[in-house]
Amino acid sequence: MRRTLWAAALLGPPLAVSLVLFVGPLVYLFHVSLHEASQSELYGPGPTLANYAAILADPFYLTIIKRTLGTAAWILGLALLVGYPVAYFVALLPPRRRALVTLALLFPLMVSNVVRAYGWVAILGRRGVINTSLRDLGVIDAPLDLLFNQEAVVVGLLTILLPYMVISIANTLAALDRRYEEAAQALGAGPLRTFLHVTLPLSTPGVASGLLLVFLLTLSAYVTITLLGGPRSKLLVSLIFDSVVSFQWPLAAALAFTLLAIALALTGLILLVLRPQRVQGRG
Repeated sequence: MRRTLWAAALLGPPLAVSLVLFVGPLVYLFHVSLHEASQSELYGPGPTLANYAAILADPFYLTIIKRTLGTAAWILGLALLVGYPVAYFVALLPPRRRALVTLALLFPLMVSNVVRAYGWVAILGRRGVINTSLRDLGVIDAPLDLLFNQEAVVVGLLTILLPYMVISIANTLAALDRRYEEAAQALGAGPLRTFLHVTLPLSTPGVASGLLLVFLLTLSAYVTITLLGGPRSKLLVSLIFDSVVSFQWPLAAALAFTLLAIALALTGLILLVLRPQRVQGRG
């Protein structure tokens, strides 16, 4: 009985803070999303599903959702394709050198995303480094449109989020027992088969963590998307901001919950496909 009271006393305050500061605002935001816009108040009277119906029926919103999913898919695929080999190399390093490389990977994260996004603007702009260099070399006569498109958003976010993927996978690979690989090779498995049937499945917790970090941060990367994508490559988070600044609070709330639903659905899909809990023997 005393242990139960102590547990309740310890868990009570954090749970209360979470309910007040996290669950409460989410419930209120969902309540706002179920109302129409008002010219004089935060939202109009009477509950309605018109905001969600407009999002699901309007081709404009559906195009933005498809573009958001497509951009996230490109970033996830490239981050995994580039990040896994780098993480494997980092995991094979001695502990001291691995710590130094990890620190080097963390160093770009200490620089603001705004600064790095503007760096890509200086590189990809019509008067940027690439266009200026190509024009000076006589390769092009007119500047290339390298900025304000989906490709620029993918490149910019990939360089920002890649360290999350590398570090997540590298930590998992470094903790693997190498005797599993040695046992597979002793039983006649080649390097490729050992990787596909031993190393890759055992590294799924790190892969899942990296994918989730990159995916969720991609969905919320408003600054980078705005600076590199411009008005022609808006994503769902851009529409939320546009709705807020135009005082369309119910629509902004509905878009926010649409984005949340997408995040939760794809998070569940990633965990269902990779099943990282198998490595810990829980599924």
